[in-house]
Amino acid sequence: MKEITFFERFGYGLGDLASNLFWMQFVWFLNYFYTDVFGLAPAVLATMILVVRIWDSANDPIIGIIADRTNTRWGKFRPYLLWGALPFAIVGGLTFTTPNLSPGGKLIYAYLTYGSMVLIYTVVNIPYSSLMGVVSPDPSVRTKFSQMRFIMAFTGGLIVQATTLPMVASFGASAEGVVKTELIESKVFITEQSQGSSRLEVSTLSPDYKDPNLVQKLGLQFGLVNEKDLGKATKKKTIYVNTPEYYQEAGLSTGQQSGAFEDIAYLTSGFASREFELKEIFKDVDLSDKTIEVQVINEQKGFSTTMTLFGFAAAILFVITFATTRERVQPPPSQKTSLGRDVKDLISNKPWLILFAVGIISLFHVCLRNGAIIYWCKYNLGNEKIGPLFMLAGTLANLVSMFIVSKIEFTLGKKKGYILCMLGTFVLSGLFYLVPESNTGLLITVHVLINLMFGPTAALVWAMYTDAADYGEWKTGRRATGLVMSACTMAQKFGYTFGGALGLAVLSYVGYKANSLQSDATLAGIKGMVSWISALPCALGVVLMVFYPLNEDLLKSIENDLDERRQNDA
Repeated sequence: MKEITFFERFGYGLGDLASNLFWMQFVWFLNYFYTDVFGLAPAVLATMILVVRIWDSANDPIIGIIADRTNTRWGKFRPYLLWGALPFAIVGGLTFTTPNLSPGGKLIYAYLTYGSMVLIYTVVNIPYSSLMGVVSPDPSVRTKFSQMRFIMAFTGGLIVQATTLPMVASFGASAEGVVKTELIESKVFITEQSQGSSRLEVSTLSPDYKDPNLVQKLGLQFGLVNEKDLGKATKKKTIYVNTPEYYQEAGLSTGQQSGAFEDIAYLTSGFASREFELKEIFKDVDLSDKTIEVQVINEQKGFSTTMTLFGFAAAILFVITFATTRERVQPPPSQKTSLGRDVKDLISNKPWLILFAVGIISLFHVCLRNGAIIYWCKYNLGNEKIGPLFMLAGTLANLVSMFIVSKIEFTLGKKKGYILCMLGTFVLSGLFYLVPESNTGLLITVHVLINLMFGPTAALVWAMYTDAADYGEWKTGRRATGLVMSACTMAQKFGYTFGGALGLAVLSYVGYKANSLQSDATLAGIKGMVSWISALPCALGVVLMVFYPLNEDLLKSIENDLDERRQNDA
């Protein structure tokens, strides 16, 4: 520990903060961007996501194998952080940029940029994950690195949740030369001066309206304060410029659409001579004594600028991680390159096989519960705006839980600590179903407790992955850290892919229909997804971990044996 400083662990953690500036975009905002901003129909998007995710999962072990065979003066894994930083920034910005192309051209562009993005993400992230396995031969030190990694990962999640949409609105609102608005009497005239995807927001302010203070702004953000109570009535028109084919495939037609929650106008050409009657927008609102404000937000420009900035911020963080970390564990000097032998060793590594399955199962819980929260808030609670409050509360709880990971390992060991945390998650998730949906405070409290219990499991599992690499070297005399870690990352991606599909399947099974009054059976099913249904994978994870063979005593023996071998080799 004398040579492993806090500064190095902090620098290593910044790499996962960088990765999550984009990974969390994929989780929270990618579907919205592609359907509502870029202009892909849901059916087209579903196919593209499936194809790209299969490609993404397949290239993980390939990059791991290549990294294992890389030899530079900087080590095996660190160089990829340096080499991949700038491409990561550039491709990240292009992925969230909408070109002015035909529908077919845009679809090709989406495949190319998103496919390239997941590839460069893998090129950087697999070596980054593998780096944790070689920063120290001491398993307890690697746990501290894993702890810092996930502290920074959840910090990145908070940054994405809190800043993405405000940044998109801010940069999109300053889209000069893109959108022009004129307010003449009771009509709003909008001219789109280039292809774009814009959101028109029209507000009326009563004479005694006062700008909300900070507390009221937070309340508005999370649906705890009503704008009408502040003397403000707001209606939004979402205006997309695209072609009829997308909307026909999406089950929509051009022209005025009336939904249960807001009016949306879909157009197939520019906004020339397009006008909106304010009396149509503000039904049942007396406008005679109101001040009217109009703002158009171009979300295509907003997303492009926001993600370009995130991309270059991530690049800087990757370079810092490269500069502050060191590789201290090397394969045995006598080890010869053999892909077949590496794969054979991997599939005979019992700890790794169990962790591979646990990695997939854990993501089932995440996808089922987190994927259903926004539906649960919208339909069960009847308050869609409170969804971000639950998301932020859960992420903050995850972040706080990271600070006790080392204590859990010291007190219980990684295996027992994981089992205890998963059992707690299982019990609390089941109990969540019994909490009255009218008691918001108790719902948030139990939600926070669930995330406090589940949070440490991720850091503990990733630390166990590095132990599996040690076990493989101990049993076979060969080390393939990159292959071990890349295969575990592949398990995570399988978990997200299958877990996401499972969540959609459950919604379909319970009879969910978008923007409709849900049946009692559907509401019960949605509530089950955020409670007892998402608890089931936790129970399975506990059962699998019971058979995990690496306890703390065996790990200490493995560490001593490997240390003796390395000294003899030296």
